[in-house]
Amino acid sequence: MNEDNPPRKKRWDSSLKQSRSDPHLAEERRAISDPSSLPPSRNGSRRGLSRLVHKLFGKVTNRVARSARQSPNPEPTATSSSEQDPLHPQTSQDLSPPTTTTLEQNLRQSSNLHVPKSEQPDPKLVKATLANAKAGLEGIRHVSGMVENAALASDNLQSVSDTIDMFSTILGPLKVFNSIATGLADVHPYAKVALSIFTCASKMILDQANRDDAVLGLLTKISDVYAFIMEEEELAKIESMLAIYGNIAKQTLECADFISHYSETKSAWIRLGKHVFDETDATVQSYSDVLDSLMQQFRDRAARDTVVMVHHMSEDLDFTGMEYAAGAGLNTSKRCLPGTRDDILSEIKSWICSTGKDVQRVLWLSGTAGKGKSAIAHTIANWSNEQGGLGACFCFDRTRGADRRHEKIFTTIARDLADCNPTMRRALARAVHDRNELRHTTDIARQWQELIVGPTSMTPKDIALPVLIIIEALDESGEADSREQILCLLAGKLNTSPSQLAELPENFRFLVTSRPLEDIHNTLHTAPHVRHVSLDDVSSASTEHDIQVYISDRLKYLRNIFNDAHFKTLALKSDGLFEWARLACEYIRGTNTVRLNPMNRFEAVVARTSAKGTRLLDDMYRCILADSMPKDEREETIPVFRSVMAQILASLEPLSMAALTAMRLYFPCVDDRYDVQQVIGSLGSLLNGTTDSQIPIRPLHASFYDFLADASRSHDFFVDTSSVQSDLAFASFRVMEHGLRFNICSLENSYLPNSSIPDLEKRVKESIPAELSYSCRFFGTHLGATSFEASLAREVEAFLDAERLLWWLEALALMKCVSGSSDTLSSMSNWVASKGRAEYMWIGDAARDLQRFVRTFGATIVHSTPHLYLSALPFSPTESRIFKKFATKFPCIPRIVAGHIVNWPRMEKILISNSEVYSLAMSPDGKRIACGLSDGTIQVWDIETGEALDAPLQGHTSHVASVAFSPDGKCIVSGSGDQTIRVWDAKTGVPLGSPLHGHTSRVQSIAISRDGKRIVSGSEDNTIRVWDIETGKAFGAPLQGHTKGVLSVTISPDGHRIVSGSDDMTIRVWDVETSEALGAPLQGHAGPVSSVAISPDGKHIVSGSEDKTIRVWDMETGEAFGAPLQGHTNGVLSVTISPDGNRIVSGSDRTIRVWDAKTGEALGSPLQGHTGWIWSVAISPDGNRIVSGSIDKTVRVWDVNSIMGNASITTLQSHTDSVTSVAISPDGKHIVSGSNDMTVRVWDMGTGQPSGAPLEGHTDFVQSVAISPDGKRIVSGSDDKTIRMWDMGTGEALSAPLQEYTHSVNSIAISLDGNRIVSGSSDMIQVCSAVQSGEASCAPLTLQGHSLDVKSVAILSDGSHIVSGSMDGTVRVWDLGTDKVSGAPLQGHTGWVLSVAVSPDAKCVVSGSNDKTVRVWDVGTGKALGAPLQGHTEWVYCVAISPNGQWIVSGSDDNTIRMWDMKTGEAVGTPFQGHTDAIMSVAISPDGKRIVSGSYDSTIRVWDIEFLNQPHPFTAPAICFSSNPTHALRAASSFLEDSSTSASVTAKEDGWVVGPDGRLLLWIPLNFHPVVYAPGNTLVIANNPLQLDLSCVAHGMSWHKCREQEAALSS
Repeated sequence: MNEDNPPRKKRWDSSLKQSRSDPHLAEERRAISDPSSLPPSRNGSRRGLSRLVHKLFGKVTNRVARSARQSPNPEPTATSSSEQDPLHPQTSQDLSPPTTTTLEQNLRQSSNLHVPKSEQPDPKLVKATLANAKAGLEGIRHVSGMVENAALASDNLQSVSDTIDMFSTILGPLKVFNSIATGLADVHPYAKVALSIFTCASKMILDQANRDDAVLGLLTKISDVYAFIMEEEELAKIESMLAIYGNIAKQTLECADFISHYSETKSAWIRLGKHVFDETDATVQSYSDVLDSLMQQFRDRAARDTVVMVHHMSEDLDFTGMEYAAGAGLNTSKRCLPGTRDDILSEIKSWICSTGKDVQRVLWLSGTAGKGKSAIAHTIANWSNEQGGLGACFCFDRTRGADRRHEKIFTTIARDLADCNPTMRRALARAVHDRNELRHTTDIARQWQELIVGPTSMTPKDIALPVLIIIEALDESGEADSREQILCLLAGKLNTSPSQLAELPENFRFLVTSRPLEDIHNTLHTAPHVRHVSLDDVSSASTEHDIQVYISDRLKYLRNIFNDAHFKTLALKSDGLFEWARLACEYIRGTNTVRLNPMNRFEAVVARTSAKGTRLLDDMYRCILADSMPKDEREETIPVFRSVMAQILASLEPLSMAALTAMRLYFPCVDDRYDVQQVIGSLGSLLNGTTDSQIPIRPLHASFYDFLADASRSHDFFVDTSSVQSDLAFASFRVMEHGLRFNICSLENSYLPNSSIPDLEKRVKESIPAELSYSCRFFGTHLGATSFEASLAREVEAFLDAERLLWWLEALALMKCVSGSSDTLSSMSNWVASKGRAEYMWIGDAARDLQRFVRTFGATIVHSTPHLYLSALPFSPTESRIFKKFATKFPCIPRIVAGHIVNWPRMEKILISNSEVYSLAMSPDGKRIACGLSDGTIQVWDIETGEALDAPLQGHTSHVASVAFSPDGKCIVSGSGDQTIRVWDAKTGVPLGSPLHGHTSRVQSIAISRDGKRIVSGSEDNTIRVWDIETGKAFGAPLQGHTKGVLSVTISPDGHRIVSGSDDMTIRVWDVETSEALGAPLQGHAGPVSSVAISPDGKHIVSGSEDKTIRVWDMETGEAFGAPLQGHTNGVLSVTISPDGNRIVSGSDRTIRVWDAKTGEALGSPLQGHTGWIWSVAISPDGNRIVSGSIDKTVRVWDVNSIMGNASITTLQSHTDSVTSVAISPDGKHIVSGSNDMTVRVWDMGTGQPSGAPLEGHTDFVQSVAISPDGKRIVSGSDDKTIRMWDMGTGEALSAPLQEYTHSVNSIAISLDGNRIVSGSSDMIQVCSAVQSGEASCAPLTLQGHSLDVKSVAILSDGSHIVSGSMDGTVRVWDLGTDKVSGAPLQGHTGWVLSVAVSPDAKCVVSGSNDKTVRVWDVGTGKALGAPLQGHTEWVYCVAISPNGQWIVSGSDDNTIRMWDMKTGEAVGTPFQGHTDAIMSVAISPDGKRIVSGSYDSTIRVWDIEFLNQPHPFTAPAICFSSNPTHALRAASSFLEDSSTSASVTAKEDGWVVGPDGRLLLWIPLNFHPVVYAPGNTLVIANNPLQLDLSCVAHGMSWHKCREQEAALSS
C-alpha cells in the first residue's frame, strides 16, 4: 500500500503522433506563386501592377515634390537596376531611404526642443519636423520613378519583379514614418497614443518576413495612409480631429494584424472550404473602404459613424461563454464638464504617457462620497478611447452585488483588451482554447496570470503604446474580502511572484478609484509602486472654481435669473462635493411643483443647513424628497414612497421599473399593486432608470441608499427593508406560478449540451424576463427573512405540489444558477422548522427531498437541461417525493423495469478525479472538498454541484499524502512524498510562500491548529515538526521518539497537544510548547497505526490500524476504552470523528464504516461502492455528510442521515469483491465463479439467481475455478495455497483441501477425462489425479521450467499435453508422458503471459499478455500463426476459444471484451462494453452462443455473440439496456444518424450515453454503471442489476413530447 507497491499494477501509456501535409495548402501555394493562375481580378493586364505602384508613389512624389526641388545636393538614391548585381537582388534593407541617418540626426535635435505644457506645438518645431518628413519622403520619389520606368520599359511582370523589390518600395512611407515618429509625438503630445499605434502597426508589417502577393493591395492602401498622415496640412488638423485620427490608427493596426497573420487566416479559410482569393479580395476591399472613409472624414473635418473593421476568424469562438461583466464599462454620460478638473486630469494624463521603469504603475485616486471620482475616471477613459488608446474600464456597482463582478474582473478586462488589440486578441484566444474551465474561473490570481500576464507577454516589447486599465469604485465591490485579492495584486502582495505588476509590460497603467476605506488604504497607501492622489487634498480654491464652472453650465438656461455671484455662492456652499452641486442644480431647475420659482429654490438651498460633508448631502436629499411630495399630500405619499423604495433597496439586484411593477402586481395586498413609475418617476435627480422602464433602477450616487437606510439621517424618509420581505417572497411565488412553463426556452434537441446552443443566452433573456429570473433565484432569501405566515406557507405548498417545481429547476439550469438552489431549499426548510406549525412540517421533508435531487442530478441538468426530464426524473427513487409526484406526468421518458431503487441511496454523488485520491479535507463551511492526488496535484470540488473548481493546484513533485483547510477556510496545507509542505490560497490556488523544507523523507500527514497559526507534520523520517504558518519556519527541533515512520498527526482542540500514529505500531502524545512526549507510548495495535483523531472535547483519541481494528483511548491516562472496534476485513487507513463527537467513521479496503463513539457498535451496514482502497475519510462540519477518497480515482459523498434511516441498501446476493474466474457447466445451465471475497458461487445461467449458498472454505482470494467434464464437481484454487473440490449439486466440500503448495494457486484446469487436475503456482505446474473419485489423496507431479510465476494452465483435449503461460513472457507445452517440456518455449510476447487456451482440435494455443496483444501459436511447430491480434488498449487478462474453434474471445483491463476470427485474426464486430473495470475471466457456452465474463467490478455478465454478427451494429434493437429486446430505443436512427461507426452506446465514465458527434441520449448515475445492462447483455449477475425500457422515450428533436402518452410510438 505505497507508491512503490501499488495494490494492482503500474500502467504504461504511449501514443504516436502523425503529421500530414495539407494538399489544399499546396494548391494555394502553387496558385499564388504562378501569376498566370490568378483570376482576372487578381492578375489583370501586365501593366496593372505597374499602374498600381505608379498610383501610389505618384501621390507620394506629388506631395513632396516642392520640398524636393528646394533641397540642395540631395544624397544619392538607391542603385538603379542596370547597376545591380543580378545574383544579389536588393533586400528591403537595401532600399531603405538613404536620408534616414540625416533624419535621425535632425530628429534628435528637434526632439530636444521644448514642448510647452499647454500642449500647443511650437511652430518652429512643426516646421523642422515636417521638413525632415519631406526629406525622408524624397528618398522614395526616386525609387517610385524607377518603378515607373521599369514598368514602361517592359510588359513582363517578372521583369518588374526582377528589377526591384516591389514590397520594399511600397513600404517606404512606413520606414520614413518610423524614423520621424518620435519627433511627431513631441510636436503633437496629445496624439502620442495614436502615433504609438501607427508605429506599432508599421513595425508589425516591416517585421513580417513572408509577404504574400495577395495582400499587395492592402499594403498599398496602408502606404497611402502613412503618406497621408505625414502631410503638413493633415498634421495641422490632428488636435481638432483626434478621435478620427485615433480611429485611423486603430484601423491601420487591424490591417497590420491581418497582413502579419495572413497565412494563418488563409489556412483557416481552406479548412472551412472557403475560396481564398474571394475572401481575400472582400476583406482587403472592406479594409480599404473604411480607411478611405476615415481619411476623407479627416480631410473634411467631419466625423461620421464609421466603425473600425475588425477581421475575426476562428479565435472568436474561443471567447464564447467567457465570463464578462455586462454594463461594467465606460459610461460617457459621467464625464467631467469641459474646463473642470483640468489640473487633476492633466496630472493623470501625464502619468499615463510617462515612460521608464521608475514610473509607478498604479495611480489610486481616493476621495469621500460626492467628490467626483467617477467623473474623473470616465473622463480619462473616454479621452484614452477617443485617441485610439488601448485599455479597459471596469466599474464596480454596489447595487450589482448578485452579479459578483469581483469574480469577473480580469476575464472582463482581458476581453476588453482583446477587443482593442489584435495581438492580445490572438494571445487570449490561444490561452482559453479548449479550456472551458479557464473561461469561467473565479480564481482572481489565475485570471490575472493566464488571461492578463500571459497574453500581454505576447505583445511586441518594443512598442510603447500606453495601455490603461481603469478600476472604478473599487469600494463598491462588496464586503472587504471580495476585493482582497484584487488589492493584493495591485499592491504586489499576493504571493504568486515577487511583484505581480512587474510581470506586465512597462507601458501598462492602472487607475483605481475608491473611497479611502480602511482595507483599501492599508493595502495601497504604502505600496511603493502605487501613486496616491486624494481629492480630499485638492485645494478648496481649485475645487470651488471647478464646481462653479459646473454649476454655471448646469444652470446656463437660467442666466436671465442667475449670475456668477449666485454660482459662486452655491460653489462655496458645496463643501467641495460635486454630488451636492449636482443635486442643488437639479433642485433649482426642478419643475415638479409650481409653488417655487428657481430663485425661491436657490434661496432655500442657500438658507439651509451649514453642515459639511455627509450631513450636507443628507440635507439636500431631504430637500429634494420633500419637494417631490407636497405637504398636503405627504401623509399619503410617504408610505407609498417607503414601500416602493423598500422594494428597491431590499431587492438583491437592481430591477427596472417594468420588473418592479410586474412584481408589485402580485403583492398580497391589493392596495400595494401600483405602477412604480408613478412613485419614482419624479426622482430622476436621485435615481437612474426613471425615464426608461427597461433600465434597472440604481441610485445616481451610492450615498442616497445609505441615507434612506439610516433613520438618524433620513428621518421621515427612512426606509425599513424588513417590512417588504414577506411581500417580495409572496410576489416571487406568484411570478413563478404565472411565468414558468415546460421547455421555457424552446430547446429543440435533447442531444445537445447547453453549451452547443449558440443563441441560448439570447433565448434565456427573451424567455425569462427580469422579474421571473429574480424570483427564481431569490425567493428563498426573502422567505428566510420573514416571520411565519400561513398564507405564505400555502404559497410554498402550491409551489412544491405543481409541475412548476420542475420548471423552476429548468429555468435555474438555463440561467446557470442551479448551485444556488441548495441554499434556497435550505432556507425553505429552516423557515418551516423554526417558525412553522405542525401541519406544514412536510414542507421541510419535501425541500430536503428536492435538495437531494439537485445534489444528485444538478450537474446533469446544467449540462443539458432536457435531461432534467429524460435522465434525472426517471432515475429518482420510487419513494422519493419528486418521482411519486411527477414521473407519471412524463410517460415518454426512460422507465426502469428492474433494479429501480426505492429510497435515496446513502451515496449522494461520485466525483471522478484524474488520479488516485490519497487524502482529502472539507472546508470549514462544508462547501468545498480538497483532494490530494497521486499525480502530485490538489483538486478542489464544489460539494453541491460536484464541479471541479478551476484547475488542480500544481507544485508538488510526488503524491500528496495529506491535505487540510485552515480554520478560516482561506488556506489549504498539503504534505507530499516530495518531502515538502506547501501552503496555498484556498480561493485562488496560488502557493503562499515557498515550500516548507526540513523533513528528510516523505511527509505522510499534516494538521493545522485551531487558531490557524501552526502546522504539524509527520514524516517517514520518524519525526514530527511544528511550523509557523505565516513565516514557514519550524518551531524548535523535530519531535523524536517514534522508531519508524510517522503516518498520522493531529492537534487537540485547545492546541496544547499533538497526537501521532506510527509505523512502529504505537501512538504518542506530545506537549506543543515543550515538544516533550507526555507519558509512555500507547500500545495495543498489532500493526502500523495509519490514522489518529481527537474527539471535539479533547478527551479521547481514536486510532485506526493496519491490524484491521479501531481503538479509542483516554487522552489523559492513555488507557484503551473497551475492546477494539472490529468489522473491517482489511487494514484501516483512515479514521475521523463527527463534530458532535458521537460517531467515528473509518475507511478500509472498499468499505466505510460508521460507529457509535460511546458504545463502539457499528451503525448500519458498511458503505460500499469504492472499488479500491479508501485512503481518506472526512465528515462535513454539520455532520450530515461523509466524504471518502480512494485509489479508484473517485471521491464519494455519503448522506449520514440515511445510514440509520430508510435509504436504499442493496440486497447482497452477488459477490462482494472482484470476480477473478468464471466457468460454464457442460450442459450450459450454470455458471461457477470465484472471487476475491474468498467464495465460490454457482448461478443459474438463465435467471442469474444463485444456486444455493456461497461455497465457503478458502481463507484468501479465489483465483481460479473449473468444472469437471461430467458437471458434478467444482475445483477451485486460491491465494491461501490450497485447491478445494466441491459437489456441484450440494455445494459441499469433497475431502480435505489439497495443501501441497507453497505459493498461491493461480490457475486450475481439468482434463477432459476428468482424471487430472493441473494447477499453476509460483514457478511450477502441478498435476494431480483421482478427480472422479472425489478423493485427493494422490501425490502431485511437479513440472518446473518457468523462471517466474505461472499465471495460466490448460490441457489439450486428448490429455497428452499441458500448456502454461508465465510472467517470464513465454508459453510452454509439456508432455505428460515424459513430464518434460515439449520443444522450445513459445516466445514472442513482450510482457507477462496472463492467460492461455487450447483449441478443441488441440492444434493451436492462444495466449493473452500484458503487452496488450493476443497471439495464436501452432502446437506442433511452436511458431506464431500470423501477427499479434491488436486492439486492446490495456493488459489482456484472459482468453477463451469457442467450441467450434472459429472464435477467440479476450478480456482486458481496458474494460472490453473482443472477439476475433481464429483463422484470419481479424476482429469480429465491435468490442463488448459494459464492465466498469478489468475483465479477469471469460468463458464461452458449449453451444457457442454466449460469452460469460467476470470482472474486477464484482459483476458477471452474459453476452449474446449474435449481437456482434449483426450486419449493422446499430440497427434496432442495438441500443438496449435490457435483456428484453422490445425495450430497445425506438427511432434510434435519429440518434445514430444512420452511422455505421462503432461508436459506443454504453455509458461513458462521466455517466453520459453518447452517440456519433457527441449526441447525448441519456445520463445514467455513476452508481448504476457496474450493474446496468449493456447492449449485448442477456444477463447481469450483480446486486440489483438495472434494466431500462427505452421503447417509448421521446428523444432528439421529439424530446419535448415526453409529456405526451404516445409520442415515441408516433415518431
